Amino acid sequence: MNLPQILYAVILFGAFLAGAAGIDAWVIVVIAALAVVANVFDPTARQKRADEGKTLTKALPMIVVNQVIWTNLAFLIGLGVAWPFGGRIVALPVLVPLIVSAIGCAGALAAGMKPGPKA
Repeated sequence: MNLPQILYAVILFGAFLAGAAGIDAWVIVVIAALAVVANVFDPTARQKRADEGKTLTKALPMIVVNQVIWTNLAFLIGLGVAWPFGGRIVALPVLVPLIVSAIGCAGALAAGMKPGPKA
């Protein structure tokens, strides 16, 4: 695993925390937006898009759909873990999952903007 993938996992962990804490589903939209930003700046994903001959504008709609699906899945897994217990398994305010995901996004941005060797 490379650093952007680990930071993406941190973003999804924020979605999982939101589900486990029983937070409203609107948080998923915010976390999905953070995941889209992280994916856009991910050097591996950027290279893959370039290899496929896709510009960012062509790839962006599917990137958004993909990130909504993955963050929703992580949210539902967290909610599924909490559901047998009758609700929240962790008492967290709304900001905690958002902050965890924002940290992952900020790290992914920093890793993606770091100058590296030119191919």
